[in-house]
Amino acid sequence: MAPKMAGRLLGALAMSGGLSLVGVGATSTVISTAAHVAQASATKTVKTRVTAAWPIMAITASASGKGYLMAAQDGGIFNFGGAAFDGNTYTDGLTGLSGAHPLAAPIVGMAANPTGAGYWLVAADGGVFDFGGAPFKGSTYTDGLTGLSGAHPLSAPIVGIIPTPDGGGYWLVAADGGVFDFGNAKFFGSTYTQGYTGLGGSHPINGRIVGGAAAPNGNGYWLVSSTGAVYNFGSAPNEGDAMTDGYTGLGGSHSLPAPIVSIAADPAGTGYWLAGSDGAVYNFGSAPNEGDVPSLPTPGNTLSGSGGQGSAGQGAMDTTTTQAPNVNTSHQSPPPASALINPTANIAPNPDYYSSCTNDVDGGQIANSTACEESAVAALNDGRADQGLPAMVLPNDFYQLPAIDQLFVLVNEERVSRGLVPVYGLVNSLNTLAAQGSAANNDPPISQATFSTGPWALGLYANWAEDFSTAGSMYDWMYNDGWGGTGNTSNLACTSPTSSGCWGHRSNILVPNTGGYTPVMGAASINESSLGGWAGFESDATVLTEVANTQLGTVSYSYTWAQAVAAGANPQT
Repeated sequence: MAPKMAGRLLGALAMSGGLSLVGVGATSTVISTAAHVAQASATKTVKTRVTAAWPIMAITASASGKGYLMAAQDGGIFNFGGAAFDGNTYTDGLTGLSGAHPLAAPIVGMAANPTGAGYWLVAADGGVFDFGGAPFKGSTYTDGLTGLSGAHPLSAPIVGIIPTPDGGGYWLVAADGGVFDFGNAKFFGSTYTQGYTGLGGSHPINGRIVGGAAAPNGNGYWLVSSTGAVYNFGSAPNEGDAMTDGYTGLGGSHSLPAPIVSIAADPAGTGYWLAGSDGAVYNFGSAPNEGDVPSLPTPGNTLSGSGGQGSAGQGAMDTTTTQAPNVNTSHQSPPPASALINPTANIAPNPDYYSSCTNDVDGGQIANSTACEESAVAALNDGRADQGLPAMVLPNDFYQLPAIDQLFVLVNEERVSRGLVPVYGLVNSLNTLAAQGSAANNDPPISQATFSTGPWALGLYANWAEDFSTAGSMYDWMYNDGWGGTGNTSNLACTSPTSSGCWGHRSNILVPNTGGYTPVMGAASINESSLGGWAGFESDATVLTEVANTQLGTVSYSYTWAQAVAAGANPQT
């Protein structure tokens, strides 16, 4: 029988480390430089009359043009100006994303009835909710699909809804380029009918579909991906995309500065605009160039002073909040004041994923099985609740993601729920660096010389852990990194209740950002069986640093936060 132990990790260490240990613990290495000085940004106060319980996911103009409506992820609706409130999912008897009768999946899109009162909401699982005079014409469930799971699930989450010009139908658009037509909306094809194989396969689409727009005559539509690729169908003309403008998607020699998040049709019918998450607008065909909001600064808390932080404690911070280059930045409420404070003691995992994961492995599973990961995620949510934070809302495909993408998502969920800027993306070169640590069962080998490998601006913060799953490693770093008593302390740099090495891994994840710079990271995960160890454990490593906003497009990403949010991840702040 395989040995039953919670994991093997090493002790937190600033600057460089050479600790070794057999037992339970964690390693971290921090390289900090004073490469730049943080610049405080002007604070802008926004007053509202209402407070949304969940992030806003969509905005749509009323049919009269005298106002607009906003939809939140839990199905809440907020009306402004002359836009009428015709109900929300709560008035339908649903209880948002929790409670006795919750939504099956979060709301991801909204559309107003073009010819009169009412509107539709669409959820990530393809559920459609109609209000006012907007007619219900079906959903993916009425097509015989079973949402995001079940016997006949969607191939990818729904990302938006597009009404026909007369309001007699609508199209639902999925992240893999699938299109579902209802009512008088005619099917003009999908990326699959163009020969693409969705998000994978031998001929995948370029990026992930993030939105669509109907041709004004209703006889066609466009889909757009996060990389700026545009796919046209029916009478909707091909007027170009980011690639025809000379961009190389989200990587390459001339990459987009930020992911594309939306497309809008020119009413003339022969053009469209693409919007980047950084505020940049790209116009094609008859759509005129009317300007944009380039180089939006990053959001969150700003580090005061210069340089980074060591492995213990947080740097001095202010609470200046600006906007992000890559995510929805609806800040509904501030996180609890205690959210950035280290726990007073290690938090025992609840549920005890150590036991459940060991049982899975004994039953023939290898590390990071879905059941084990789910158990560790539940323990993470319990640890978060201890600090007054809500449960994480993960991408709908989280348990199918590669382990390094899972690590990335979990790092960001822990950051953004505490008001910190999300990590922009996984950088391929930093993934390679992290893999060197995973392969050696130690911290990634970072040093001052590592700065020559890329435009890293502030410091490098490295963690390593061995555990049953990626969520298990995150649990050790975030909630099991303090003093546990002699012989029962995960972090060997935490040699006493007051040791400066305690909570070093947590500190390396919750690095405050500097104004004008955005965090990026690398991650790696290798099953220990390939290193001569037990198949029930994996060797996980992360490297976090910052890049000037102007340099974000100079590095190549394997996965971005914008992709995770498009798949259902929730910033929650």
